[in-house]
Amino acid sequence: MDLKVVLLVVFFIITLTTGAKYELTVLDEDVFSSCPDPAPGTLDVNGLFDLSELSTSMDANGITVIGNSTLIWDIKQEDRIQVNMQLLYLERGTWTSTVFSITSRDFCKEMYDKNYFWYKYWTQYILNDTKDKCLNVPGTKMIHEPFLLSLTANVIGLREGRYKANIMMRAYDSSGTERPTRICIEIQGDVFKMK
Repeated sequence: MDLKVVLLVVFFIITLTTGAKYELTVLDEDVFSSCPDPAPGTLDVNGLFDLSELSTSMDANGITVIGNSTLIWDIKQEDRIQVNMQLLYLERGTWTSTVFSITSRDFCKEMYDKNYFWYKYWTQYILNDTKDKCLNVPGTKMIHEPFLLSLTANVIGLREGRYKANIMMRAYDSSGTERPTRICIEIQGDVFKMK
């Protein structure tokens, strides 16, 4: 579930600016979906985490997250993880790119940094010390303090409608060679301007 939180946060990547207040309603109760037409070696959230000990529930206040997740992505501790997130808007039946994207060339160096948005919405709630394991040590369990993820944000540049966040995670060994598996996950939802 850790990743669920991170992926939802893509809708809040510009909360440091002021703007209209928006709310996201996630379409799928499971939050995540697989990327369409994935390339060979592309896994979904179930290739990253074992989520059998984690539960989420949605209500009018947001998503309540309770439990633990265990890393299962078969990469090495020394690997560098690159994360690319892109927000797309559904316009007349076609997914179109927006200006909202983020790239972390070395996610493990930034995962617990209080200056990054994922700390505010996810990693501050991890109770056990996993700082030296990041997402690249299979078998690592992340124990979460129960928390509520509110799906509202003040942003500039959004419009109401259907959005999806496309999140791609790649691992690179010490020589810079990409590992044979990558993670691709999407979250779809409707964004509404709050009155």
